[in-house]
Amino acid sequence: MNLESLVKFFAPKSMSPGAVPCGIATGTLTITDVMASIGMATSRAAVGIELYFAKAGVLAPDNILAYLKELATNRACRHRALQKMTEADRDKFLHTLVYYVFRDYSLSAASRVICTNCCGEGFIDAEVFTMKAAMGQMTRSSEIQLMRFSKPMPGNDLKPKREVVRALCNPCEGKGSIKNECRCRGRGETLDKKKTELQGIPVYKECPRCKGRGYPRLKDTEIFKALGVTEMIWRRNFKLFFERLVEHCHIEESYAEGILKKITV
Repeated sequence: MNLESLVKFFAPKSMSPGAVPCGIATGTLTITDVMASIGMATSRAAVGIELYFAKAGVLAPDNILAYLKELATNRACRHRALQKMTEADRDKFLHTLVYYVFRDYSLSAASRVICTNCCGEGFIDAEVFTMKAAMGQMTRSSEIQLMRFSKPMPGNDLKPKREVVRALCNPCEGKGSIKNECRCRGRGETLDKKKTELQGIPVYKECPRCKGRGYPRLKDTEIFKALGVTEMIWRRNFKLFFERLVEHCHIEESYAEGILKKITV
């Protein structure tokens, strides 16, 4: 059993969640066995279990953020740029940094992100051209006649007029948020057209945009602007420090999943 199978036990769709297949064995695990396996896995890989539960929304991320900040503080003693800061500035800087570390780690193809086209509002201001009559007020009968005949009636000359109207945002369909998936639809691979034409069968390759991840990561622009540093300083001094913290989160999760699989086999 992997970590993804644990989440449904904390939010079951029915009163009896049922059993979970136990590895390749023919038996099944009851919910009591699952809770016991979580306890055993937590005793050996507590950080990875809490990281994944916070990522899935089962637990609040406060403990994990505190852990990441302590880890970043310990690593900061070997970081020259962080040591040049005052203690108060360094504490504030690391507090913001670990927040984005957890955000980057918790992203997936199913995550919901704010639509950049409408900035989360669901509607956009669009310029459209409408045909307006030159006369001041039109009656209902004249509107019907204008719709019925292609040529305007005498005295009711139509003129194009530019207006700004509220239109529904197409990318998010008015929801204000979209899935954080790549153009490969979260699969991590795309169709290789050249090899498909040569071999006559569908041939897939690693998605060059997300590099097989299935979803885009946080943009560096958002991170270094929140930290209050320039792009050059970010890339030279802090980007590698940030990447190592995100990598540590994935390592802890992978270790916890390995422990859980050994327990439930």
